[in-house]
Amino acid sequence: MEAFLTLAETHEEEGLFDGELGVAEVADGAGPEPVVAGFAAFAEAELTWLYVEPARHWQGIGRVLLCHVLEAGDSARIECTVPAGNDNARALYESAGFVVVETKTGKLAGNERFAATGHVMEWHRP
Repeated sequence: MEAFLTLAETHEEEGLFDGELGVAEVADGAGPEPVVAGFAAFAEAELTWLYVEPARHWQGIGRVLLCHVLEAGDSARIECTVPAGNDNARALYESAGFVVVETKTGKLAGNERFAATGHVMEWHRP
């Protein structure tokens, strides 16, 4: 998917670490130290990144990270944009109560290099 940029391509330009960061670590059995399995970055009312190492997909790590963001944030609502075609991410967010409020096509925030389609999703604190 062209809409996905690497961390190296985005961390400085997009202020990836300007807000809060939650990191998921797991024991991998190869050594005494845990390894990073994923992370979530968020600032104010926006979830800017939720990433899980592909080898760790479907292990509940994304859900744990998302719950951390929802519990740690103090905003009444949180927004994120999910690239069209990332059905697994969209399903995760929807299962946590996010709803699509808008679909945009064009140069999306965070990646102005080319046009893409993204679903703007919102979650409201109960």
